[in-house]
Amino acid sequence: MQNIDVDQLKRVLSAEKARAAADAGRLRAVARSVRRVRPGPDFQSRSRRVLERAFQTEMPDAARYFGAAEEAFRQGLRDRRTALDVLATAPPPVDPTSTLLETPFLIWGLSAGTEGSSLRYDGHIEAGNSWAKIATYFDSDDDFLSYDEVDFYFFWQNDGDTDTVVNVRSALRVDGILHAWADAGWLWSPWPGANTFGHSTAYAQARLALLQWWDQPPTRPLPQADQVNDVESLSVSGGWQLLGKPGRHETEMVSDIPHLAYDTFRVPAGAVAVFEVGLRTGFGGYNGGGSADFETGDFRVVCPYVQLEFATAPPVAGP
Repeated sequence: MQNIDVDQLKRVLSAEKARAAADAGRLRAVARSVRRVRPGPDFQSRSRRVLERAFQTEMPDAARYFGAAEEAFRQGLRDRRTALDVLATAPPPVDPTSTLLETPFLIWGLSAGTEGSSLRYDGHIEAGNSWAKIATYFDSDDDFLSYDEVDFYFFWQNDGDTDTVVNVRSALRVDGILHAWADAGWLWSPWPGANTFGHSTAYAQARLALLQWWDQPPTRPLPQADQVNDVESLSVSGGWQLLGKPGRHETEMVSDIPHLAYDTFRVPAGAVAVFEVGLRTGFGGYNGGGSADFETGDFRVVCPYVQLEFATAPPVAGP
């Protein structure tokens, strides 16, 4: 049985998620440029010119970004086709067979690193009863987009002599509170982007990610819809600044059991797969912020297992 190099895992994921957050911020800056374009019969041509200038300024390496995204998509399609080929030729299990991964080898909190954010987390590892506590805070006087997350990491090795196809299942128990605020403004304007009204959106999202550890650096299979479960979200607008009114706040309790899944995942013979299950909290808007508390009292995030359902016969090691 192989071991996972935790330091390597953290380096890989930190770099990957920091790069994704930076790219999302640059794409958001490009999208904001279109706010200045007023509707009209030639809107498409004018917005195209504005977007082209914005890409040159905010994202001059756009061709590299979109090219890499296209190649990742094509590789995911190739992996998917290979998994289907294995299903077509490998014997199915005689009876429904599955295995539970009940003990994560790591619980880790990670922030997008946006200025003005803070993250605090703690974790407890126990077979079938692993849990984490997480508290996040973010505030900004400008446009913002930020997220923090806490994740449970499990791994499984295919000890057989042939490729194996599995369906992945997991679930979280999440209890906490989500909060968003937006500052009031003095100026309303019909021009997009010229308002001083604050606005903020907050969300809590359960996520399942798969790492193909047999590739180095590790790769991810083609995304599927059931890897993400939107647990809760709320939005607030600051409104008018009247008589010292500070703005507006919205709060929502979060108590749910989101389920997550990924179907037809191929693990080559002798290879290791890593499964990341966690809760992400995020905030976006202008002149506002938010907080998420899954830490106080009995608030927490529980991840009891990752279940692997064998779509092919379970792996058998050779003599």
